[in-house]
Amino acid sequence: MSKDLIKKFLEDSEHYPDTTMIKIGDQEVPLSSLRALNADERTQLSDAIKRNQETQAALEGQRKTVVDLATKAQQAYEAAEAARAKASAPPAPSQDWRNDPWFQPIAKEIEERDKKLAQATEALTQLTNTVRNAATIWAEDRWDRDYSGIDFGKREKKPTREELVEFATKNNLVDRHKIPSVRAAWEKMSEADRLEDLRKAEFEKGREAGRMETLAARVPQPGVPGAGMPPAPKSGPGSDVLGDLYSEAVKDPELRALIEQLPQGIV
Repeated sequence: MSKDLIKKFLEDSEHYPDTTMIKIGDQEVPLSSLRALNADERTQLSDAIKRNQETQAALEGQRKTVVDLATKAQQAYEAAEAARAKASAPPAPSQDWRNDPWFQPIAKEIEERDKKLAQATEALTQLTNTVRNAATIWAEDRWDRDYSGIDFGKREKKPTREELVEFATKNNLVDRHKIPSVRAAWEKMSEADRLEDLRKAEFEKGREAGRMETLAARVPQPGVPGAGMPPAPKSGPGSDVLGDLYSEAVKDPELRALIEQLPQGIV
């Protein structure tokens, strides 16, 4: 309140008689007491009234601030309680948890991670296919080289490369790289034939050794004079079986020299 208003208020005895009570702070005084004050005292009073009004305005502003803060605190508390109740309650069967505002940051992070995982899986699949194709080509070339280098001998029907690969796979015949070996498959498949050929070769070798021992037993000791090279005996269906042995023996230079030293009529 300005000084002019206070002066007018004190001088207006028509509207404000002396008995009008004025509240100053916590006390009330009659207006006549104020009118009895001198100029300085009235000035002090006016300043006091002004300060009182300012204090009341400040208190009113603080009160409004407190009320506003209390209202906001109550609203925050109620929102927190509602969120807590919602979070503690299990989601409905038809409700997707990704739509819940509380879980949306987690759902977004999981979505990004799943996207990267899908990209990595696709790249790994492509790399696996590339390595598988390269390994298949390498194995095919290796089997072709091994198959072309196999000596099948006099076997009438040779097994195909695919048959050897299948045989090696079923019988776990692998090379040092753990790959089915067509060469090992053929060695295992032809094992019985090779044993039979070896048995026949050993039998023929024994027969030849026995024949040579028989011829050697009929040759005289070195230094015994002979009658020269006898005529070749006749051979035929009715002749002695030694005729064939003689023909075979004279083909060998050493045996021929020994036979020439035999007396005539021995052979």
